[in-house]
Amino acid sequence: MSQSTEINKTQVSSGIPFKPPFGLRNAHVQTIFSSQGPRKVNRERRFKRFDQNHQTILLNGGDGVRLEGRYNLAQKPGENHGKSPKLVTLIHGWEGSHDSTYMKSMAASLLKEGYDVFRLNMRDHGDTHHLNKEVFNSTLIDEVVNAIEDLQARLDYQSYSLIGFSLGGNFSLRVAALAQQKSIELDQVIAFCPVVHASQSNRVLNQRRNFLYGKYFVKKWRKSLRKKLEFWPDYGFAERLDKFKTLDEMNQELIPAYTNFTELEAYFDAYAIGGDFLSETICPCYLHFAKDDMIIPVEGVELLPKTDNLHVTITDRGGHCGYIMNWRGDSWQDVRALEILSGPKP
Repeated sequence: MSQSTEINKTQVSSGIPFKPPFGLRNAHVQTIFSSQGPRKVNRERRFKRFDQNHQTILLNGGDGVRLEGRYNLAQKPGENHGKSPKLVTLIHGWEGSHDSTYMKSMAASLLKEGYDVFRLNMRDHGDTHHLNKEVFNSTLIDEVVNAIEDLQARLDYQSYSLIGFSLGGNFSLRVAALAQQKSIELDQVIAFCPVVHASQSNRVLNQRRNFLYGKYFVKKWRKSLRKKLEFWPDYGFAERLDKFKTLDEMNQELIPAYTNFTELEAYFDAYAIGGDFLSETICPCYLHFAKDDMIIPVEGVELLPKTDNLHVTITDRGGHCGYIMNWRGDSWQDVRALEILSGPKP
């Protein structure tokens, strides 16, 4: 039976431990079922009633960069002046978007409980490939920080929070560390299966046992790059896309060609969150890892600093951003986020 374990200086206990039933304990079942099949249909249907009056907002990422997202109010216009006092911004994982199942599931749970929600798309995600010429890479944190600052300048709330998934969790934590340099307010950051050091994730994704996941991300990345070519046809990678078979092949050729990094390890190090990087955040940060996550090795926790603002929960099970609690498809991620948002802070 899966149990939750907290490891941090300031102990924070989870009132609702993650205990999936028999049949939902396998990491691959957790990961795949979270975004496919009946759960995807169910979450789409559930979210639809909250999405009738969404607003698309184009944000200033600085230096001409534009990022886009969807803004949802918990109340219908006219109810409670159409606005909650609390805004939660969600950031998706690599090759996800505002439209990902886990994003809609979390958004619906938050909206139901009275939180307004903004679902941010990172560059080249969620059909935003036309907004900026430079291709997305994971070191582009400044534009996300600037976009969050712009969002808060436009939308006045009493409370702001960030929730990120996988690579979005990495970005959310980096925002918390860099926010003191900007006019950004955050009550808390919540990250599920955040990337701690990408070199570890890259290594496991290229292992034979993770062949299907590696192939999935190759397919998604190719599709994204092809969409980029529709708007920026002068890029020179069109003829090479079909030749790439693994993430290693794509990284080794594309990272040196379309980023400022010539070495892959230097690129991975540039967006790592280990060492002292998170030693001073502007708010408590709640990180969640699963021991059976096949994409984010739980060993990465050892790279995190010991500080009162970091609260780490490790579960035995959950897969990668799965955390499915029952056959109805309810997510422990959603329950856990609401527990943190509404509970007492250390």
